[in-house]
Amino acid sequence: MVKRCAYGVCKSDTRYPQSVAGVKFYPFPKPKTKLQDCLQWIKQCGRPYYQLNVSKINKHTYVCSKHFVNGRPTPEYPNPIPAVQAQSRTIEQFGGSGNRRKFVVQEDSSSTSSIPAEESQQQFVSCESPEHPPLPGCQLEPEEEKNTVKKKTRLEEENNMKLQLSLKETEIESLKAQISTLIKRTLTPELLESSEIPQMLEHSTGFTYETFNQMCTLFCIPNDPHTTQINVPLKYKRNDWQVAEMPLRSQLLFTLMKLRNNEDLQDLAFRFNINMQTASNIFNSWIHYMFYVLGEIPIWPHRDVITLNMPKAYKADYPSTFAILDCTELHMERPRTLKSLVACDPRGGLIFSSALFTGFMSAKEMVRRSGLIPLLEKLIDSGYLQRGDGIMADKGFLIEEEMEALGLQLNLPPCSRPKGHMPVTKHSAHVARAIAKIKKFKIVSDKIPNTRLGIINQIWYVVSMLSNFQPNIQRQ
Repeated sequence: MVKRCAYGVCKSDTRYPQSVAGVKFYPFPKPKTKLQDCLQWIKQCGRPYYQLNVSKINKHTYVCSKHFVNGRPTPEYPNPIPAVQAQSRTIEQFGGSGNRRKFVVQEDSSSTSSIPAEESQQQFVSCESPEHPPLPGCQLEPEEEKNTVKKKTRLEEENNMKLQLSLKETEIESLKAQISTLIKRTLTPELLESSEIPQMLEHSTGFTYETFNQMCTLFCIPNDPHTTQINVPLKYKRNDWQVAEMPLRSQLLFTLMKLRNNEDLQDLAFRFNINMQTASNIFNSWIHYMFYVLGEIPIWPHRDVITLNMPKAYKADYPSTFAILDCTELHMERPRTLKSLVACDPRGGLIFSSALFTGFMSAKEMVRRSGLIPLLEKLIDSGYLQRGDGIMADKGFLIEEEMEALGLQLNLPPCSRPKGHMPVTKHSAHVARAIAKIKKFKIVSDKIPNTRLGIINQIWYVVSMLSNFQPNIQRQ
């Protein structure tokens, strides 16, 4: 294995035997177990950050014996001598016991060596020593000498700044690694499920742990915390490292918590250890993905299935009425409302939810524009409904002609029918409770900000369909 010295401009390299005669190589301290020692060695080596930093340290990173006080790391002098650009420079080295000792560092383009400062006094003689007269050319004019000192001082300052910058960059990378570790500890369904607060997960999302895992299967993400996440089925508006590090189960949990309790996005970002931009990116991306997946699921049951699960009291009164229609309103920031047309089966399970319309639109016009009539035609053609079957609706739905054209009956409340007919208000209350189940998702029951208009249709449909994951309303 090739060994090369990572120190400064040292050229010790086992590929060139002449450069390593009598030289030994000592591996860097490992970042995972001795991070501070590793950072100190990086600083002492004095190389640019892009050449030497924590991410580049591995078991093949060495410093050769030329750069240690005793030719090797010792308890007294565990670190390499700091790399400098000058050819000769006196520095202070702190040993393991805190002892301070001065050394002269000698560097050239191929190696660096050091000797104790007291010994250097015998080897290097000042050109102005009284015993040794100045050599020709050794004397400098005062101004020239002053400029030389300034240049040396400026060079030293630049070198120190470079070393400090390199160390700061290394610290930044280390902090990023720590943040990445924290992200992996993000809020999870398991943490909420195991909370000392009873039913914490259900309160936060509206779903039990078992139901949450069923939804994970529906959305093609791991349905337990131990399954490896192989692929990402949804697309994000922008990808960043926080999105990549956050498990998909936690992303779904984040989205459901926002939908259920309409928590402040900044608060959720803090709880999940992500920034605000990432939080918004995850929420919007998941809403579009959930809208696509849930929109592909057929939710209108066959008439035989509805009959089989029909409450007894309802079946006794209206055995062939298979859907109950109603409208609901959503309130905006501005003084206006949005409306949606919904339908449920006799158990209260949602089987139709339209797009949102402006608040002034009539129920009859909403039926025409919602796509309900073409849907009923397809259901009749496929046998899911039969001609003569009934649709229940409030008196405001003036759609008898439309239903007759389809061969269906419209059942209205008693105030709009002749006396002697069976009242239907006790059964039409099912749809009111179904709507109430949807509006337990506070994101649509709270006042909706105008900034959310761009995705409010998708949000409305998603929470409408998610209400079907909750127990159906049974009434005998």
